[in-house]
Amino acid sequence: MTAEQSKHPQKIPVLDYGDQPEASKLVLPKSASFSSPAQWTDLHFEVQQQPTHDTGEHLHQMHILTMITSDTPINQSINGQFQRHLVGQNNAFILPAGALHRCDWQQDIEFMFLGIDPHVFVQVGQELVNPDRIELIPHFATLQDPLIQGILFTLKQELITAGIKPDLFVDQLKTTLVTHLLRKYGAQKVKIATYADGLPRHKLNQIIDYIAVHLDSGLELKELAQQVGMSQFYFSRLFKQSLGITPHQYVIQQRVERATQLLRKGELSFAEIALACGFAHQGHLNRHFKRLTGRTPKEINGKNG
Repeated sequence: MTAEQSKHPQKIPVLDYGDQPEASKLVLPKSASFSSPAQWTDLHFEVQQQPTHDTGEHLHQMHILTMITSDTPINQSINGQFQRHLVGQNNAFILPAGALHRCDWQQDIEFMFLGIDPHVFVQVGQELVNPDRIELIPHFATLQDPLIQGILFTLKQELITAGIKPDLFVDQLKTTLVTHLLRKYGAQKVKIATYADGLPRHKLNQIIDYIAVHLDSGLELKELAQQVGMSQFYFSRLFKQSLGITPHQYVIQQRVERATQLLRKGELSFAEIALACGFAHQGHLNRHFKRLTGRTPKEINGKNG
């Protein structure tokens, strides 16, 4: 570094997807092929296809989980430690918020990444670990983790085909992933308590009634967990123990049942029924209706359009 350069050191980019959804353009030459909608306030997901490039040093405000989906060798630096020629399709790496990162590759690359706001780890893990001691350990692009792979590919598929808004399905994936990251890649060992009997009957009835009243709205896992004063993680576990299905699966079942009732009345269009039952759009209704009933909405009532 010259004397003149030392007077004006290069500012390290800080990528904040909450304030700037296209923050990745600060360190990448091309825009994302696909990214999550703006309604996602504590998660950010992108699918990237990039040419040969060196990102330079940068920081993220979110915890970042990246999976490389092409067989592209990369060189990587995390907090001053280096690893070179990392190769392996669907290898993942973990960047805790604030970790100093740099990465370069010498051929075209494809990858996807998920940014998670640190406060999500507190929300999900409040009964698992002391919130003041939640810390992720950085990992280079050598992780072959089937659960991480499955969740990222599921998010990609759902976002591209259905354009899903934040809902119970996304919340369930988020809770599962964050719990997994805390258990396997956290600095503090996580102990998970076990409960044999599921939710107490009065709390289960409370949640079932709440879902019925709010079925047409964008129900979220944290919203349901708050109704019974539990963390999202334990609420999900106890709900499934009680009914044998996840909160998301139960809500979808209830929405399909309500859609069936409305279809038989024949007073609303398919699009109106979808929104009245809490589906994102008519295609979202069609997909789940066919999956659960084996029939299409039109087969229930062919008059609607």
